[in-house]
Amino acid sequence: MRFAVGMVLIDAPHSALNMLGIDESRPERNVTVVKKLRRGRDQYVYVSAQAWRYWWRKTLEEKFGWVVSPLTRAEKQVFTSANPIKYDDDDVFGYMRAEGDITVTRISPLKNTPLVSVLPIWNSLTEDEGYASRHEGDPVPHTTEFYSTVLKGAFSLDLDNVGKFTFTDKAGFRNLINFDALIKDIENSKIEKNKKKKKIEKIEELRQNIKWDEDYVGLAKKLGVELNETEWIMPKGIRAKRAVQTILALKYLFGGAKQTLFLTDVTPKFVILAMFDGGINPFISDIVYEKDGKVELDEETIVARIREFSDILEPKKVFIGKDEGFMKDWIDKLKNIKKELEKSQPKIKVSISSVSKALEEFAKEVARYYGLTDEEIKKIFEAT
Repeated sequence: MRFAVGMVLIDAPHSALNMLGIDESRPERNVTVVKKLRRGRDQYVYVSAQAWRYWWRKTLEEKFGWVVSPLTRAEKQVFTSANPIKYDDDDVFGYMRAEGDITVTRISPLKNTPLVSVLPIWNSLTEDEGYASRHEGDPVPHTTEFYSTVLKGAFSLDLDNVGKFTFTDKAGFRNLINFDALIKDIENSKIEKNKKKKKIEKIEELRQNIKWDEDYVGLAKKLGVELNETEWIMPKGIRAKRAVQTILALKYLFGGAKQTLFLTDVTPKFVILAMFDGGINPFISDIVYEKDGKVELDEETIVARIREFSDILEPKKVFIGKDEGFMKDWIDKLKNIKKELEKSQPKIKVSISSVSKALEEFAKEVARYYGLTDEEIKKIFEAT
């Protein structure tokens, strides 16, 4: 299985991108706090994985025109249409939906960490004192936490599972309902005849309610989906397009709380990207760290990690992108990473460029994995 993995750094010089809410433990009860996690004696601000995914999905919808699955609320649950044939995001971001006695679930091919501050709270967090005064009477004081830091996040995109949907009766793998198989099982069961009839009627009713023959089977045939008994596979062009655009969306990432007061550009200012035959992401931890209040890059660890997993690095390429204005003192370190890796591992090529170019070149390698020609890849980029 091939995974496209990466690590990103987002520069957040004056930000409050994900809020926890009012701190009820304070007597004044007017302090809005950011989300934090604890590691040892230190605390770090973070953006939840769910929030990052929301930004990602919205970027894909607005920048790339993804057809996003509508949300339905039922009691205390909210769920999507669970139709990855029709909706791009149901494919890449996964879903869970209960239909009567049947539950369909899809493990998301795209997995990501939270965005966690590299710097601990003691040198990154500030409280902004403000007043609501556009009303008659005394101004009402309020306080908002915000921070100046660099946020680190990592992701993994399962390329084999993008555009592939299974009918396996197992949590996470029953992506779609095999109605014919269900009815056949009921017909062959030993339950009482009237109960058997009622069960089949319920399944047929469900088939009609979700427009199975029209929105699933009919659409799948129209798109050229490979319809097998145990799985459906989208055409390689659609699979490649969804995977490529998922990667490219990072170039245009937008979102976050408190943007009115603490406007922040959340596009990555540093990325390191590669593809591995396995679910490993060696860039998740320890390649950036805090030292004396600064964010440092551990070039030795990066070289060691890539060497360690060089046998499953496919293709033998690593893409590093850095914004020109971000961490100018890292330039020599990046050149040294390239020099040391290519010297000790001649088959491995390290590309150092801007963030935008690194994401584009990496996305092209992702498209090639699906067997697309350079001309077909060009068309995806032109349509993007």
